[in-house]
Amino acid sequence: MAKSDEINYINKVAETECIEVSRFKEYLFNKPFSDSRCGDYLMDIAQVMQLLPPPPARLLDVGVGSGWTSELFARRGYTVLGLDISPDMIDLANSRAGTSLSFQVCDYESGSVPGGFDAAVIYDALHHAENTYAVVKNIYDALADGGVLITIEPGKGHSQTADSIDVMRKYGTTEKDMPAELQRELMLTAGFGVVRQYLRLSQLPMDDLSTLPGALDQVRHHTSLAYESATGMTSIVVATKVARIQPAMAPTAAVADSLLKVASLVEAHRQTIEAG
Repeated sequence: MAKSDEINYINKVAETECIEVSRFKEYLFNKPFSDSRCGDYLMDIAQVMQLLPPPPARLLDVGVGSGWTSELFARRGYTVLGLDISPDMIDLANSRAGTSLSFQVCDYESGSVPGGFDAAVIYDALHHAENTYAVVKNIYDALADGGVLITIEPGKGHSQTADSIDVMRKYGTTEKDMPAELQRELMLTAGFGVVRQYLRLSQLPMDDLSTLPGALDQVRHHTSLAYESATGMTSIVVATKVARIQPAMAPTAAVADSLLKVASLVEAHRQTIEAG
């Protein structure tokens, strides 16, 4: 995303979509509850909370937009500082501010990121950065020893989807592929010692387990999600700032092949059951 478009995002979208700025701001402020993907957003944040160190802790929330994620983290008991490059977004976010929640305009690619944090979260924002390594390195420097960085980002092929191409054309946004293997490379280069990957459960279709076909389909979906996550689909990545040690390896081709074989066996069993 060009920096000027990033800074003026609210007005850019309102002008392009021919809607009132106040109406768009109302949507942003009420997010995630104003969005049709509310359930997915809340599932994502629930997973992040399970992976964070327990409160009380100091948390840096990066690329917060209107600040709804920061507000949820603060309600959980964290002392939160939310960063965004857009002054208009921070103006919206500041209406949420309180004793344990504050916001700051910051270009986290090139600006000075405050330090001393126990954890940092980037939710769907790293793939908009022009210099993704600079973002990761700045966050590494902002974390205390033992601190963790948690990201949720789109995977392979994201930049080539019709929606991404349309968004880039209309709003001037930067849309990049950000699979776990690329994030791992950035994180280890920045100095993180351990990088782990988890399934993004909001991507898991849900089936009715009260029927045998539904139960088998649910198992198949779970196996498929594991395989696709290992080979580049969106996932949750957690990096820990520790002394450099031998990093955990990315899933190998053998692991991916094993997951694919399991998925094939589950599908074959499902078809056998349905055939009678």
